[in-house]
Amino acid sequence: MESPTSAASRVDFYGFLDRMRRPEAAGLFRSIKSFLTSISLDEPSAEADDARVQAFFAEMEAAIRGHPLWADATHQEIDHTLEARRRTRPPTPRSQDKIGLLQRFVRPHHLDIPKVLNNEAAAVCC
Repeated sequence: MESPTSAASRVDFYGFLDRMRRPEAAGLFRSIKSFLTSISLDEPSAEADDARVQAFFAEMEAAIRGHPLWADATHQEIDHTLEARRRTRPPTPRSQDKIGLLQRFVRPHHLDIPKVLNNEAAAVCC
């Protein structure tokens, strides 16, 4: 059974997506895309990346709170929108190493993934 909080979060998430699909959100969308592109092009650095992500989140929070598309949103809707942002972090080199180790050990059958859905080529780590 789904908790009311997770159901509300999902509704707010879809509301966020609906707002982000509107032409008025093009500037926000470009900002997000630009940030993701810039951070993916730079050499990974956990400390520097964390600082950049936190700065970007602060900028996006201010942009969302002041954006006309969220003018009629309740504080709770905005908080749910920002909560998804707060839980998102780019992978650090350490977490990428852990994922690589898991990919060498954990196979689809360990996760009860049906053979028809197995894609061993995608599971091969560098």
